Amino acid sequence: MTAAIVSASASPISDGQPADSQKLMSLGKNSEIPDLDNFKDVTIAVLEGVGTLTVCDQKVTLTPGVFVFVPAGIPRSLKVQTTLNLLLIDCEPDPDLSESAWLMNFQL
Repeated sequence: MTAAIVSASASPISDGQPADSQKLMSLGKNSEIPDLDNFKDVTIAVLEGVGTLTVCDQKVTLTPGVFVFVPAGIPRSLKVQTTLNLLLIDCEPDPDLSESAWLMNFQL
């Protein structure tokens, strides 16, 4: 099963800032994204549902309120257990920043 993009928008490069893309996505039960754009910085905010994000060898359980940032160049994949609604923001990496992946969990 593949991802269904409900809505998408993109903003152009301005003032030397990298272009980004925001997608409100609804992923069907048991769907997978085996290679989640390793060439871009990716931010995921989970709105509804359950899934598993694998970052390198670590697994992150995606539930409502989870917010994850994974910089470019770090392998990541996504597997959905139930219907998963999320906001995915990706942008070109900033070569001047030294970044690592991080996770935040908001209690809603």
